Amino acid sequence: MGGSCIHIRVATGLALVLAAAVATTACEESPVDKQQPVYSCAPDEGNQLYEQRIAPLLATDRPKSCNNCHLAGIDLSLFQRATPCQTMACLHERELVDFDNPEASTILTWIDRATPGDGITQAVINEEYEGFLAWIEQSATCGTCPTFDNPCDEAEDAGEPCTGDEVFVDPGDCSEHTREALFQDRVYRWRDRCYPCHFDNKDNDGPNWIVTGSCNLASLKTMHNIRNAGYIDWQNPAKSLLLQKPLAQSAGGIEHGGHDKFSSTEDQAYRDFLSWIEREVSCTP
Repeated sequence: MGGSCIHIRVATGLALVLAAAVATTACEESPVDKQQPVYSCAPDEGNQLYEQRIAPLLATDRPKSCNNCHLAGIDLSLFQRATPCQTMACLHERELVDFDNPEASTILTWIDRATPGDGITQAVINEEYEGFLAWIEQSATCGTCPTFDNPCDEAEDAGEPCTGDEVFVDPGDCSEHTREALFQDRVYRWRDRCYPCHFDNKDNDGPNWIVTGSCNLASLKTMHNIRNAGYIDWQNPAKSLLLQKPLAQSAGGIEHGGHDKFSSTEDQAYRDFLSWIEREVSCTP
């Protein structure tokens, strides 16, 4: 007997079969340590990794998975800054990368849920995912980049603003793309009613859950803020804080320091908010 696998020599054919089964089981039950990648923290190593694995993914003539699975305009190159360090710092400031748990990074979840089609192959998706994961892990491990006071620079104004003129035709499904587009069309378009108390670029006492900047990205992050903050009542959508707080108390709302934003449940904004919440509830297990 040697190692962790059991090897038994027997004379009969039946015993040999049984011994093989035992040996296989013993081998399968032996724990195998997952090998963690080892990253070099030599000066400029992060820049080299970026140039080799990330820069090619941001080429303007290359199809990108984020455009495949999200609202048009969410492009990996949107976050590209003057240097690799500043680019990573911008991604971190926007909470799109997670140094404590790189595999949980938001930008990876965007890439991972893309589906092949329209020039996007599974190989493209895998290459983007693996390249960004390696870069995030190297940055988290080494931390060799300098700090930036404003790492995103002009990123807040990048992309097109939400004009409210876009025509959205609801296909009625539960895909991530539809639900995000529905949120932008039914909720984010009414955000000015909450100005300035809940805007992230204003210094207010209220929760700043409305994200400003590039329309599609800001809308997407605002939607996640609403879900994570518990503003949706999954058992009774009409009782959601997102509806109850801005609704006039005379119409069944609750006290709101920012005054009434919906005069009644017939207000078009109220009805739009409710329709999005109901879709989220129906589409969420």
